[in-house]
Amino acid sequence: MSTGRHAVAVKSALGSHQPTGMAAAVRRSILKLRRIFGSDTPEDTAEAKEAVGHFFSEMLSVAARTYPAWNKILIDGLSEYELNYDERRALLEIHPIDDYYFAGVVALDAARIRGLYPPAEAAELLGEIGDQVDAAAGRQDRVVSDLVFTMLGRIDLATGIDLMKTSHDKVVKTILQQIGLDKIDATRGLMHDKAFRHLLGEPLAVGVPQWWKAFQSKFSLYWEEPEEMDDEEIDLALQTLAAAAAPSPVRRRVRRRAASFLNGA
Repeated sequence: MSTGRHAVAVKSALGSHQPTGMAAAVRRSILKLRRIFGSDTPEDTAEAKEAVGHFFSEMLSVAARTYPAWNKILIDGLSEYELNYDERRALLEIHPIDDYYFAGVVALDAARIRGLYPPAEAAELLGEIGDQVDAAAGRQDRVVSDLVFTMLGRIDLATGIDLMKTSHDKVVKTILQQIGLDKIDATRGLMHDKAFRHLLGEPLAVGVPQWWKAFQSKFSLYWEEPEEMDDEEIDLALQTLAAAAAPSPVRRRVRRRAASFLNGA
């Protein structure tokens, strides 16, 4: 989403560090061995990483289609206030508002994952979203991923997976706070203007599809498994499997950032 006009601090990509140590090596070896000995993958299954990639493709399209109307509502609302040059620049020029909006689009539908999948799988999916979302937005920092998870932490699913009546408003409030509307005296009142927030919420409410609900109704998920292993890794995996009579399904380590939003899910 970002056009590169915003100066940002480059940070390491989220999820760029792989688990290390013997336990991680054994887990990877077991996954490789299972793939070698193989089992047919049903047609109605999808690899999680690829599914998240398709999700972002759809959300980028949604954001591109709905952002102009949303941004016009924002600009029109601010135009009613007398802002000096510094105030207007602080609100509209130094922030990647299109990226904030994309984070809101992602968060609205990603929040439904917690009601569609068991906690462990939901944590994996949210972690995968955290891994990919900044790159999907064209950023090299964690601005979008941090904002997505801030929004996920504020969205309340108590109203039901299909209703989520307050979700759009919470996303809008988070974006406005990120822009700094509450830090300028002239615009602080807009944070409490429910009619204004409602207008800003409409493009999100109408435009963001329930992508994960449709996906979950058609596909089961599996996680990527490495394809090749050398003789030493095969021996290690065989020894590990022999020591375990009935190994449980293997999953990667649950990402801490994603799991922290699953309480009560």
